[in-house]
Order: sequence, then C-alpha cells, then structure tokens
Amino acid sequence: MSKHALIIGGGLGGLFCGYLLNRSRWDVTILEQGNQLGGALQTFSRDGIRFDTGFHSVGGLAPGEPLWEIFHPLGLMYLPWVKAGDDECIDGGPFMRLSGSSDFEIEHVIKPYQGSVWRLKGGGKTLVDALAKTQDYRLRKKVVSIRDREVLCSDNSTFRADVIVSAIHPRVTFDLVKDHVRSSYLKRLSKLEDGPGAVTLNCKLRDGMLRWEDHAIFIGNKVMIHFGEPDADGYAKSVDLMGFAPITPEEIKEIAATRLKDLQYAIEKCWVSTPATWERFTGTPGGSAFGIVKRSSADYLPPETPLPWLFLTGQNIGLHGVLGTCMSAVNTVNALNK
Repeated sequence: MSKHALIIGGGLGGLFCGYLLNRSRWDVTILEQGNQLGGALQTFSRDGIRFDTGFHSVGGLAPGEPLWEIFHPLGLMYLPWVKAGDDECIDGGPFMRLSGSSDFEIEHVIKPYQGSVWRLKGGGKTLVDALAKTQDYRLRKKVVSIRDREVLCSDNSTFRADVIVSAIHPRVTFDLVKDHVRSSYLKRLSKLEDGPGAVTLNCKLRDGMLRWEDHAIFIGNKVMIHFGEPDADGYAKSVDLMGFAPITPEEIKEIAATRLKDLQYAIEKCWVSTPATWERFTGTPGGSAFGIVKRSSADYLPPETPLPWLFLTGQNIGLHGVLGTCMSAVNTVNALNK
C-alpha cells in the first residue's frame, strides 16, 4: 500500500516535491491557497501582454550542468527551453540576483548562470503545467491549522495523510502547528533572517520604442531588468523591473533608465507589486522574494522537523531560484524515502 503525503503550498517547491514523490509511488495531494498553481512561477496577462511573476530564466541547464542533472532524468528537457544570451552586469557591480547576497549564495546560486542561461517558451506556466498534469491538487485551500497529521483549511475542510510536507515559510508553518514543538527549534527559526522584500514593475511598452534584448540586465545589486517576449519586428513589448525594499518604484525606473535610455518614454502602462503584495501572494514574511538568507551551511534547515510526520521543502530550507528550490525538493524526498 502506498503512503499518502499532503503538501502545503503549490509553488515550485511543493509541485516539484509532489512530482518526485509521485515517481516514488507516493499518493500526493497539494493544497494551494490561491486560485492557480505556481507561486512565483505564475504568469498573468494585462492588456493582452503576458507577464511572468518571478520566473524569467534559469541557469545551469546545458548537458552536465547542475539543473540538467535534475531535469534530464525526469523527462523535463522536452519542454521548449531556449538558450539565451549571457545575462549582463553593468556599472562594474557584481552579478547578483539578491541584494546583499552572501558569498555562499553567490557560489551556489549565481555561478550556475555563468555556465548557461535559458528561457522557457510560455514562461513559468509551461513548467507549472508540466509538473501539475499528473498531480492531485486543490485550489483555494488556505491552511489555518496543523495538528497530528491533519490540516484544517479556512473553508472548514480537513485533510489527513501519513506525512505533511510544508512548502511555505518555516516560521509560518510552525505558527499553524498546534502540537508541542521543542522551544530550541522554534528559537532557531526565530533567529533566521529573511532577505529583503521585492518591488516589481511589470511594464507594457509602446510599439517600436525599445529593442528587445536576449538577456537580463543587472545594474549593480540594485535593479534587475527582464525582457518579455519580442514582437515580430524585434522590439520589446514589455519589461519587468525588480528591486528590493526600501527602494521605490520611481527609483527603480530611474536606475533602469541609466541603461535603457528611452525607458521613461517607452512605458505605456505599469503595474506595481510591493513587499506587501508579495507577502499576501506567497505568505512569506515581509514579502521576501528569496526567503531565508544563507550566509553559510549553518543557515540551512533540514527537511526533517521535531515532529516525525512533518517535513519542510522549498527555497527557505535550501537556496533560492529554480535550481535551489528543486534541490531542496530532492533532499526532502530523499528524507521521506529513508
């Protein structure tokens, strides 16, 4: 008889963990508080333009590179991956995806991008759909309490399983737990530092104003620029601009315009997400885009918790990004299959 795992959170961490568990002959149910799966991999449309929430490119997907080693055996290389140009760093600043990145994060998150960079046609939704198509998931299921292998949702529905895997932030997870947990573990959680909250601008551009560029642009460790899909004439239809609090949307635009001279004139309409938006959307305290900062291996949490039936997965127990989140799912599944 197969075991049943209940996964809280339908972002990449939860989806990938469920995908691996299904292949290990577990029965899996994923609970997602939102009305669609994907977390930061979701896409959305405004005025006919597709925007990615947080997924823009991945590194290390060429044969023999770290993410390829994970995706290839799982059959995920059949997806429409397209090799992109190398991401560009200007102003002499370091190549960083996170303001204040530690040396440890640079070594294990940034360096894979120095091998190869890849886009995915259709954006993050393409990967979400591939991971979700064989899985049992329930939408609009916000978990409000966890007790002895059972969860209660805000609509009063309950779910029970042999094990529960939380793909949401560990502190948020243990705020929901009603069982006794040793104080030393909770104290360790309280001391872990989250990275800064994200400020994002999803910008629709006027026709023929900005040439599309086949790479992301990193301006020091302050602003990231990601281009959406180009039109038939090679002009950008949209750009996503991202910075980290306490930066303001106007400051992000000004910094981005030092590289894209016509940006201010090219923007037709802009939708802004603040750290408060991200916190409501992902449940991560302070709207931190990349979760718990990993300055050393001591900042890692293991997938196991003091409760033998409760496990963790996601970027908060591993490194952030697609590679880091998938690696954490691999570690969680290995722990479950011991």
